[in-house]
Amino acid sequence: MKKPLTFLLLFFLVAGAVFAGDKARHEAAQKGKKPGFDKTAVAPPFTQTKFHQVGNLWLAVTNFGMFGNEGNRPSCEFPANSNIDYLFSGAIWIGAIVDRPDGTGVDTLVSHGYDGWQPSWYELFPGFAEADSIVERTTRPNTPNYDSLAVSEQDYVAVYTDTNTAFAWEGHQKPLGLKITQRSYAWSYSYAEDFVIFDFLIENISGLIGPPRTFKKLFMGVYVDGDCGLRSIPNYHADDITGFLRVNSDGDTVNVAWIKDNDGDNGLTPGVTGIRVLFPDPKTISYNWWDPPTDWGPTNPANPFDYSGHPDTDAKKYRIMSNGEIDPDQTQSNPPPGIDPSGMDTRYFLSFGPFDVPPDSTLKLTLAYLGGQPEGENDEFDDLGINARWARDVYDNPPADGIPDFSGPPPPPSPNMEIIPSDKTVTIRWDNSSESTVDKFSRLQDFQGYRIYRSRSGILNEMEKLGEYDQVDGFGYDFGFDALNPITDPANGKVWYTYIDRGLTNGEFLYYAVTAFDSGYAPTGLESLESSPVINLKRVAPSVGPEQEQAMQEVLVVPNPYRLSANYADIGWERGISDTDRRIDFTNLPPRCTIRIYSLAGDLLDTIEHDYPVKSAIRHSESWDLVTRNIQAIASGIYLFTVTSETGTYVGKFAVIY
Repeated sequence: MKKPLTFLLLFFLVAGAVFAGDKARHEAAQKGKKPGFDKTAVAPPFTQTKFHQVGNLWLAVTNFGMFGNEGNRPSCEFPANSNIDYLFSGAIWIGAIVDRPDGTGVDTLVSHGYDGWQPSWYELFPGFAEADSIVERTTRPNTPNYDSLAVSEQDYVAVYTDTNTAFAWEGHQKPLGLKITQRSYAWSYSYAEDFVIFDFLIENISGLIGPPRTFKKLFMGVYVDGDCGLRSIPNYHADDITGFLRVNSDGDTVNVAWIKDNDGDNGLTPGVTGIRVLFPDPKTISYNWWDPPTDWGPTNPANPFDYSGHPDTDAKKYRIMSNGEIDPDQTQSNPPPGIDPSGMDTRYFLSFGPFDVPPDSTLKLTLAYLGGQPEGENDEFDDLGINARWARDVYDNPPADGIPDFSGPPPPPSPNMEIIPSDKTVTIRWDNSSESTVDKFSRLQDFQGYRIYRSRSGILNEMEKLGEYDQVDGFGYDFGFDALNPITDPANGKVWYTYIDRGLTNGEFLYYAVTAFDSGYAPTGLESLESSPVINLKRVAPSVGPEQEQAMQEVLVVPNPYRLSANYADIGWERGISDTDRRIDFTNLPPRCTIRIYSLAGDLLDTIEHDYPVKSAIRHSESWDLVTRNIQAIASGIYLFTVTSETGTYVGKFAVIY
């Protein structure tokens, strides 16, 4: 999917959902409060978690110095919509040497978002008001978060400090005096879908909490607890491996710390994720890793700053941050007896520096969080290395001049799309809003055509192309748009196109998307660019579609019988292979009804309330995971169900066999 460019390159991924408030973190902050502090006197910090979700790597970001979602979905899901996770949690650490206020010497201090070993050691917090929430901006016109200040399709801007000792854990009583502005940028473009860039502004505000003092020999570090695997696999977190990629397949120095599943779970977890520094080029870079259950990691006996074990004090943390060691790849390490380097619950730490930051000044640091997966003849490390180079070039367009660009050539925007289900048929309609966009780099209106995609899973690299239609202009296939039955809306002049997908199975959930692509730009060697299917991806289930006022019709169960021994994940029907990934669908439902599932003995196993708007694309179908209301997976046998609506009750049965 990646194509070499000789001009401008781009980056990351996106889209987002919001999870505000973070009650658990509020509670953790209160539990770790300073002794004697009255937590009822002041509201807790206004912490938030939001998600980059528009590209092929979904990543959770926060306004308290952490990233990832601590085991919840999505954390770092790659590829998008796959339920394959590569991150439990990560956090930034910032350490420096400062003069003591009384002039008696120096202190070595480290402030961090998360310790990694102690679950309640939090030291970075936003303010207390809603105004301290994460700001979302986008370059997409005519969308709710459009902002002329945005630099990506989804910017998240968070501000937090290390000065709130009242809500930090009780050991954090000597803050450095940091104010951190964190900007994360993401795009959906096909050549920039596998990474997110973080831009940090580290401001010295020590004068607000005491005498102003210079941060000497400051190092920044990123702690990562990976947990790589398909979420449905038991103990998927326990067999990770980590390493350090110095040079990519093209010979570019990339210095990426990475983590992946040790054996790829037999093809279920084939990718790798990692982090690289984009700016500035550090004098010293360190990469260290540990096996937390045994508290062991590789060490260099000749380096007193390189030691194994939990760095439970600021001094120990700083020693690791600044030790300059690049640990051997995990599979090449030599652990003591009883520790298997071929796979463990591994954590790694990438750090870099040093920098001096005087009072009231700001240090800019930029990182990229990357993914890589096998593509064609390239393995996951080839792809990771390519993405690492692209991230650097997007940050500073080649030929590099040291000035951040955060830009690249975009494809046309995705069109507005709607889907209409009917009997064994799905109708896809979209408008011509993509066709009038002017590319700001070529200054040309370079729209070329549309592509229609379908998928059972919704996973980006499992999309099936149903059709491609382009302008008749000597570029591409010259199919034209007549086959799409264009109709002009007299009210606003918009043109609407229609594509009909026939011969489908009623009740089977499917995903559809329509993308727009351009003609590229020959003078710079830029190939045709396409918008991401994720932008307007919609889920639908074809159905006969009884309306609420009609008499109850036959309700179907798909599949019937359900085979416990079948691997439905292979055909995209299910997301995984565990009991909690199982799925049957009740189809041909009224838009509003109640489904009750019973054993043959008449015991109520589960109740599902089905209530969708009349125009919803899935209003006539509902899924069930074959797990009872008592959280028990059902066994083989015959089961009864009822569907009750305003128009009556339907009684049916289905079988579960081995």
